[in-house]
Amino acid sequence: MIGLVLMTATMVGADEAVYLMRGPVLPQPHNANGYAVGVRELADGSVEVHVETSLNPIGARGTYAGLDAGPRPPVPEGFKLPQGLRSDLRPEIGAWEAATAVLEWVSGHLRLVDDDRRPQDAVSVLRHRGGRCSGLANATAALLLAAGFEARTVSGLLITGREAIPHRWVECRLPGAGWVPTDPTLGWWAVTPRHVPFEDAVEQIPEITISEPAAGDLDRLPRVGTTLFRPNQGAELVCRLGDVKEKRTAIAWLQSGTDRRQAILGPEVRFASLLPGRWLLVIELEGRVVEQREFILRSGVVNSYVVRLPLDEPEEVGL
Repeated sequence: MIGLVLMTATMVGADEAVYLMRGPVLPQPHNANGYAVGVRELADGSVEVHVETSLNPIGARGTYAGLDAGPRPPVPEGFKLPQGLRSDLRPEIGAWEAATAVLEWVSGHLRLVDDDRRPQDAVSVLRHRGGRCSGLANATAALLLAAGFEARTVSGLLITGREAIPHRWVECRLPGAGWVPTDPTLGWWAVTPRHVPFEDAVEQIPEITISEPAAGDLDRLPRVGTTLFRPNQGAELVCRLGDVKEKRTAIAWLQSGTDRRQAILGPEVRFASLLPGRWLLVIELEGRVVEQREFILRSGVVNSYVVRLPLDEPEEVGL
C-alpha cells in the first residue's frame, strides 16, 4: 500500500503540482533539498501525487579539500575524470563550487541526443560526447562520483501539458545540504514539479490527469550565459523602522515571481535565503500601501533599508 508522505513544512517560495495517476507502476515518495514528493492512495485505486520544488538557495557548506579527504565513493569501472575538469577541482574551492564545476563541464562538453541508439553508460556517453537524458544522467553521476561526491540517478517521468515521457536526472549529496537534485538537460541544481520519480525506469506510462499544474517559475533563477542555476548562497534584506518609538503596526511584503513573504515591522524584520534577483518591497500601514521600492539583491550580500512611515493624517475639524 502506498501511504501518504507528510512534508514537515511548506517550502518558502515553492512551486507545486498535483497529479492523479492510475496504472500497474506508480510514483514513489521522495525527499531531497528543494524537492519533495508525496503520494496518497485514493479509494478508487488511483493515487494523488503532490510534487513541490523550491528555488531557494541550497545552503551547502565546507570546502572541496574536506570532501576529498573523506572516504571515496565507488566509481564505474574504467571511468576517469577528464584532465581539464580535474584541474578545475582545486582543494580551496567550496564543495558546492566543485560539484557545480562538474555540472558546468557536462553542459559544455556533452549534448542531448534524443534519438541516440548507442549505449547510454557513462563511458560510452563521454566517448561519443552526448546521449539521451538517461546517458547524460549516467555520465553526470559518474563524473560526480569520480570527483569524490556521493551521487545517484533518479528515474521517472517528465510531465508537460501534452505528454509524459520517461526521464532521468541526478542527485548529489552536498555537505550541509543533503541530497540535491539536478537535471543535466535543464540547468544546474534545478528540477521542477513536472519531475515525478519512480522506483525504476518507466516502461509503461500510467494514466495521468493534471489536477493542479505547476506555475513554472524557473525564469527567476540566475544564469551563466544561457544556463540557469540554483545558487548556493542567498541574499538578505533587513528592514528597519526609522522611528523605533513607532506604535502603529506596519506590514512588510516582499515579492519576486510567485515567492511572496510577509512580516510585521516591529521594529526590524530580516528576510533571509532570498533568491538573487529583482524583488519588490511593499509597506502597508493600517490597510493602505504607503511605500513601494524595488531591490536587485545579490548572492551573499546583506542589504539594509530604513522605512519611514508617514505622519498620521490630521483629523478633520468640523465648521
